[in-house]
Amino acid sequence: MTLSELIAKFPESESIPDRVLLVGPAKFRNLNNLSVSECRIFMLVTNGGVSLKNGSRLTRVESNHFIDMLVWEPISFLDISEDIEAWCLFPNYQFTNESLNGLKPTDSESFKDRHAIPLLSLSSVETDILKRQLSLLGDALENTAHYYRNELCRTYFRSFMLETGNITHSHSRNPYETESVENRQDTILRSFLKLVWRYYKTEHRIDFYAERLCISSKHLARVVKARLGKTPYAVIRDEILQRAISQLKDSKMSVQEIAAELHFSEMAAFCKFFKKHTGMAPTTFRAQSRSSALY
Repeated sequence: MTLSELIAKFPESESIPDRVLLVGPAKFRNLNNLSVSECRIFMLVTNGGVSLKNGSRLTRVESNHFIDMLVWEPISFLDISEDIEAWCLFPNYQFTNESLNGLKPTDSESFKDRHAIPLLSLSSVETDILKRQLSLLGDALENTAHYYRNELCRTYFRSFMLETGNITHSHSRNPYETESVENRQDTILRSFLKLVWRYYKTEHRIDFYAERLCISSKHLARVVKARLGKTPYAVIRDEILQRAISQLKDSKMSVQEIAAELHFSEMAAFCKFFKKHTGMAPTTFRAQSRSSALY
């Protein structure tokens, strides 16, 4: 299932729709036998254990261990122990980008790179630091009536990422107990996604990304299709749409300004693109979003 589908299975007090989900100890066993794909996962286990299956690979995560993974193929939660105490944080790229805007936590680039199952062994002090950060984020999510709830959640997530970066840096000589060998397709996919996240606003052509990767557009298309089940254009398109939707919902930018930010040749081209993929014009979408926010 997608992150949005997973969020729908948990209470409103544990998520921001289409942004982030935090599953704490009280609900962690609800993840048992669920699978999720195309998302970022941070997991801290302080007691008990859980098995994760990614393709044919099975990894057991025990107490005082932390994982940070960027998942594209489905990953399943299996065999969660009765005494489990763990947190699982699922932020999407947009929430991560909003929260870290202007900040460069240590090793932030490698946060975006990992999509295997790296397992980090923590000291009791490091475990307590991350547990405290996740608890603060959980408290902010739970307070659904707080006027600045979203802003607090972004602040606590940023703090969590900085603490995670600091701990990762301290383990930098040999940080992970288990590492997978990355094949050529994985390398291409990871590099492509990294380029898209950096350039999607200004570069919409597949040729641009293929040239930067020193491969043909056809080869890039084959790799992305094989790994993600979608075309390179669909990946770029989804990033553009996410940004456009976010700006229409949350900013005061005009439709023309949004079109310019996303490097459409003219506003009409942006409007046509947006309506094709959402079923409504940008102005209609903005009006409906603001109307629903009042209720």
